[in-house]
Amino acid sequence: MTRTRTFLVTATALLAALFPLAAAGAPASAAPLPAPAAGPAPGTAVQHGGPLTVPAGEEGPVTTYATAALPGGAADPVKASLRLPGLEWTPGGDRPGVLGHIRWWCAVNGGAFTACSVRGPAEGRGPSLDLPDTAAAPLLTYAIRVDADSWGLLARHETSGDLVVTDGAGAELARGGLDMAFVQGALEAPYRSVLHARDRSGVLWRYEATGRPGTPLKARTRIGGGWNGYTALATLGRPTADGEGDLVARDRDGVLWYYAGSGDPAAPFWPRVRVGGGWNAYTSLVALPDGLLARDRTGVLWHYPRRPAAPPAAPFGPRARVGGGWNAYTAVTPWGTGLAARDTAGVLWLHPGTGGPDPAVPLRPRVRVGGGWNGYTALAPVSGPGHQAPPDLLTRDRNGDLWAHHGTGGSVEPARQRIGWGWNQYDLLL
Repeated sequence: MTRTRTFLVTATALLAALFPLAAAGAPASAAPLPAPAAGPAPGTAVQHGGPLTVPAGEEGPVTTYATAALPGGAADPVKASLRLPGLEWTPGGDRPGVLGHIRWWCAVNGGAFTACSVRGPAEGRGPSLDLPDTAAAPLLTYAIRVDADSWGLLARHETSGDLVVTDGAGAELARGGLDMAFVQGALEAPYRSVLHARDRSGVLWRYEATGRPGTPLKARTRIGGGWNGYTALATLGRPTADGEGDLVARDRDGVLWYYAGSGDPAAPFWPRVRVGGGWNAYTSLVALPDGLLARDRTGVLWHYPRRPAAPPAAPFGPRARVGGGWNAYTAVTPWGTGLAARDTAGVLWLHPGTGGPDPAVPLRPRVRVGGGWNGYTALAPVSGPGHQAPPDLLTRDRNGDLWAHHGTGGSVEPARQRIGWGWNQYDLLL
């Protein structure tokens, strides 16, 4: 199958997809901005353009500049450091503090960027960056490039830095403020989920989540045709925007096929592998992070746990009976570690996952969200904003409009936001 991309979203989401974000990485050389027209007074340093806003996410690095005016007679070599008292410092460990999630590059007077060395706090001044040494001159322009990942920030974080320029003996030559504001950016691809949609001609499409509440989906990407030969599809684990995540598909003869994730967003699946026959006994297939749930015609739910490091042809262990009564639901979709399910009366319920070792008990007792959900013809999950945020729930109404319901705590909000139209072209969302 060929694998490429396109989409139908709101104008805001389409514009976001058309204008790509800045690429990560540092350039070979800096292009310093001109010094302020009046020039800083001797002994002072001035940041160009005011505080730097740093998006913590996949947007890539941003750069700020500061010009220092040195008094006459300064001796070589001139050294500089940027003190950052507003950033926490937690060296080592699996979850370093804010500073451990930031990369820095520095340059002076248009020279090449090099990685800045970061020193821990000294004398109560907080951590600091060592900027490149240089020869004395009346004006020195420093460039500082910053790239933060989304794990380093859970809320806006501001720091008022102090740029200090000294001579080789440590005597201060110039000083001034250099301020930054770290704000939440877009989640990186490994932390964003993927929505799959099959159109009525059998083409499967892929929508990357953005992690942004207002525009939760990017433009669609075409995976390939021929998917209308399947009567059920289910994603395994948590498919992500970097091409990870597997999928199973049941054909009309009841044969289950396994599509392993390739790790390539442009071609997210390897060729299919046959799992086995007899799967027409089930009226619904829904994935959990650690297995596959299958509902039989009598309403009994069965759990097929995934086997660690198993080959695609034998991905599941023996099935375990979860319980009866599941014919009460007219729609079931993954949500978080469990399920979201709508009953025949239009009430939405959440079944949180247990994550426990017993395959017969993959779900906790259900929690009622509320009524009025029978106006929707499809339910599907998508990433919430931030690493710790619960997933949002997408719904499609009878007119084909797509709505986003924000995830909150252990539930979802009935309040909704319209994010697209024309979604009746799809007969399956997962």
